[in-house]
Amino acid sequence: MNKNKKKVIRTESELKKWVIDNYRKLGFSKIIRKDIGICPDLIMMRDGKEVRIELETMSSNFLSHKHDLNKVDEIICAINDTEIGKPITEIHELEFQGNPNTKVTLSIEEDVYNRFQKFCEENAIMLSKVLEMDMIRLMKKKEVLKID
Repeated sequence: MNKNKKKVIRTESELKKWVIDNYRKLGFSKIIRKDIGICPDLIMMRDGKEVRIELETMSSNFLSHKHDLNKVDEIICAINDTEIGKPITEIHELEFQGNPNTKVTLSIEEDVYNRFQKFCEENAIMLSKVLEMDMIRLMKKKEVLKID
């Protein structure tokens, strides 16, 4: 394989697999904890210290996902497209070819939104993913019912 050719990734889970397979290249000696569905995605050892890592295909996703800066020590990404206030490691061996998510603005009654956001945080659920799955479910339902 050509050493100059980058590995293509399309999702955060592909980034996670690459990091787990190559953590030593990034200067870590051990993986203490792998992704359990909440921030941080990984806890690894570097120079005898635990480092809390959040993985993002693009560093700006850290802000979009509204992660808590106090829960991470470093962000590892394929594309560093913004400053966050924490060290960011951009993996130059990877080429992100995923479809960046479309950002939308919604109007939701404040109390409902606040209660649902708390529910998502307590259950390690991503609000945007819930909405996306519901959109797909509704479209499938419409196709089944043949509603125009």
